[in-house]
Amino acid sequence: MRIVYSFPEHIKETEKKLKQIKEQGFDAIQISPIEPLKEEDSSIWWKAYQPISFKIGNVYGSKEDLIRLCRKCEKIGLRIFADAIINHMASDNNNPLIPHEKVDPVLRNNPAYWKEKVNVTDWHNRYDVIHHCMNLPGLNVYNKEVEDKIVSFLNELIDCGVTGFRFDAAKSIGLPSEGYRFWPNIIYRLKKYGMYLYGEVIFEENPQIIDEYTEYMYVLGNYDGTNRSKMVKCIETHDTYLSEDSLGYSKFWSTDKVINDYCNLVQYYDNTLFYIRPNDSLWLDGRIKASHELTRVRRK
Repeated sequence: MRIVYSFPEHIKETEKKLKQIKEQGFDAIQISPIEPLKEEDSSIWWKAYQPISFKIGNVYGSKEDLIRLCRKCEKIGLRIFADAIINHMASDNNNPLIPHEKVDPVLRNNPAYWKEKVNVTDWHNRYDVIHHCMNLPGLNVYNKEVEDKIVSFLNELIDCGVTGFRFDAAKSIGLPSEGYRFWPNIIYRLKKYGMYLYGEVIFEENPQIIDEYTEYMYVLGNYDGTNRSKMVKCIETHDTYLSEDSLGYSKFWSTDKVINDYCNLVQYYDNTLFYIRPNDSLWLDGRIKASHELTRVRRK
């Protein structure tokens, strides 16, 4: 699966690129988070990761926009994935572990729907990771009513025509071996069989943990499990959003390095993701198209 994801971008802008995306050999597109946001500001990427409810429609597009995009993708043979934010909601401006006043009151006013107001301090400690917060109010996804709301939201997206999901912060949600059946429950309750599902499990080094996630989804991370075909690898074009060395790694890369590194990933991994910034045209480079074509010939 070759996925292209331009963020932050309105759905109508993505529509204009569908033919070129297909011609470049990509199999799918991923849209920006579509849930209503605390701040409807498309100029700052992280604001798209502070939702206030499990509904559809925000500054990146309406439900009607999404339906139209899905229909156009289906006509030309492109899959469309939604970036699903299901682990947390938007934070209060003064206390990051308290839900913002704009958060759906059905969620905000029920203490059973939230994780303990404690931040993760050790990302190598699984108990800490799956029970505590990531500097945002964490949802208690192990609560059956919260799970029901998440399932309803994902199925509404499927009804719109979405054919896959990226699960943000999947690493923060426990696995059956840890006593939680959230992931199998979610997957078996989706309306459509054969969805392309992948989860963000970054900086997880334990191959046993990675392998258990791959029982339910593909895994986007810095480390591989034992089954390379279940890994998703990505390249970001000139990452100016983050200053940390480990995340903003491509900030000072040359154009040739970005393209060549992506083409190398395509040769070794079945699932690759090309993150592009708004108004960035690197994804149109002929070397990317040639790399996609070469791998398809090799795998026939």
